[in-house]
Amino acid sequence: MEYAVRLQVVKILIKEAEHLMNYLSLVGIQIDASNGKVSVHPETPEPLYSKISDKLVQPKARIVQEPVSSLLATAHF
Repeated sequence: MEYAVRLQVVKILIKEAEHLMNYLSLVGIQIDASNGKVSVHPETPEPLYSKISDKLVQPKARIVQEPVSSLLATAHF
């Protein structure tokens, strides 16, 4: 899932703001394992935050029968 989110972020930056690709390492993405929600970390600087958060598509979550502990992971590229 992390690879798919990274690919989505790169595609967004190439399409919307290619000149900001040099700052990809400043982007933080939060992935909530309990519900599959993906969001841009609040500490990601502008205009990266706005460009990515407006275009970020939520992955289709699988229905999990067993309980999943609430885990929030942050990925930096």
